[in-house]
Amino acid sequence: MKLVYTPRSHFSRKVRILLDAWRVHVDVEDAGDVSAMTTHGQHPLMRVPTLIDGETAVFESDHIARYLTKRHDPTDRFGVLCEAVDQVNATAVMNGVMAAEVELILAKRTGIPIEQYVRFDKHLKTIQQGLAWLEHNSQIFPATPCYRGFHLVCLWDHLAFYDTISLEYPKLLAIVSNLSQLPYVAKSAPV
Repeated sequence: MKLVYTPRSHFSRKVRILLDAWRVHVDVEDAGDVSAMTTHGQHPLMRVPTLIDGETAVFESDHIARYLTKRHDPTDRFGVLCEAVDQVNATAVMNGVMAAEVELILAKRTGIPIEQYVRFDKHLKTIQQGLAWLEHNSQIFPATPCYRGFHLVCLWDHLAFYDTISLEYPKLLAIVSNLSQLPYVAKSAPV
């Protein structure tokens, strides 16, 4: 198996944390500049991550996580396969925040003055409202390690690394701080 990713991708990191927690080795391939117009690991939408398993290509981090869980953790100790509405909503909110941040980062990288366009104001508002919702609903993250918690760590660390917004969410910070002490979570922190 091979994971096509970028080292700082928060979407890819969700998968990497699971693999490290399970102690499952996969080959990795750095896709390079994701703003380039190339297909990353056979991904038709030109995104990372992509998992290549023989002749099978699996796209998008949450799909990859489910695929790998069924194969390597049938007891689903991290709740990857959970379909409870509050958990699925949390995943949707976190993915939305992460996607909005990617739009801001890639726009800045290509020289777009984001402060001049209302579209980017909406991305910032999406991040703020998403984090506020997660803070208000922080009880959805259990005290034990779980996939949603790993997802939150990836989101949080990426926002902090790129200094996207002020992270004044004490409940979320406590969750992230706790999970970040786990060696398999700390191993893939962005640098």
